Amino acid sequence: MGKRRVNILVCAGVCAVLLCGGLSGCGSAETDDEVNQDWNEATEETSEETDGVQEGEDNLSEASSDPDGKSEAGQAEASAATPVDEPVSLEGLGISILGDSISTYDGWIPEGFGVFYPLDGELTDVSQTWWKSLIDDTGMELCANNSSSGSTCSGDSLSIDDPMFGCSDGRLSLLVGSQGRLPDVIVIYMGTNDLLNGVPIGGNDGTKLVEEGNVENFSDAYCLMLDKLASQYPTAQIFCCTLAPVGDWGTDQPFVIFENHLGLTAEEYSDQIKVIADSKGAAVIDLYHCGITIDNLAEMTTDGVHLTLAGMECVKEKVLVALQGAP
Repeated sequence: MGKRRVNILVCAGVCAVLLCGGLSGCGSAETDDEVNQDWNEATEETSEETDGVQEGEDNLSEASSDPDGKSEAGQAEASAATPVDEPVSLEGLGISILGDSISTYDGWIPEGFGVFYPLDGELTDVSQTWWKSLIDDTGMELCANNSSSGSTCSGDSLSIDDPMFGCSDGRLSLLVGSQGRLPDVIVIYMGTNDLLNGVPIGGNDGTKLVEEGNVENFSDAYCLMLDKLASQYPTAQIFCCTLAPVGDWGTDQPFVIFENHLGLTAEEYSDQIKVIADSKGAAVIDLYHCGITIDNLAEMTTDGVHLTLAGMECVKEKVLVALQGAP
């Protein structure tokens, strides 16, 4: 590469001298002495370029001769050339939550929606929830927390007043801030009740159209939900949370993994969420691997499903990393 560059520079210098010396339009015609002078100047410049290229090749040769690649100069240059990924600032961004009981808190969700926290849970302050802790730590601004206890993704997609169906027109219209602000970020953490209620997963991988009405399987409902969100909030970045592990609360502790009457677990629903989100171009937050496991479920949940303060912290940290774009 170095020798080819020198040849190009030589040709360019010679051509420039000959063209300007022999063609009208570049200035007055030059004498032979002037042409020779220009040639000498061009040759000197090319010689300097050659020395520079040779010096670079010598340095490269020296670096290559270092068997461990650990010369001080090489380390300094590599450090300067490698950019350090820094977390994206989230301050001031508007966020909306689409969730179920795990994301509720009395007084922070729409009137008439089902509430779980704090009355039925371990938390005593809204700042202990995963979403409010995230907002407090990042300086984000809450547009709307559209969460309702017991709600599923599946159900009547045309409903405007029943909070039980995540894919419904009514639920999806309530992600706007009180002053009409549209969210910059929408985090979806739903599907646990589809698992608990034995809603079939279905086979929609995100490529099949879904008709409005009574959507009876999880994958169709999730696809329809994402399509509607993309249409209603085109500037928002959508994040889809997989489900945290769910334990069977009907057994003596330690918990065992919950299986619904179809033999399905949180992992199968989580896998389907990944497939659909990837197909729709939404980001995935993998809460199935957030630090909550079947072995620590008694510490992370009160009943195998609803999160304790420790569980909320695990979810918050996983969502934070995803929103900041950290690897």
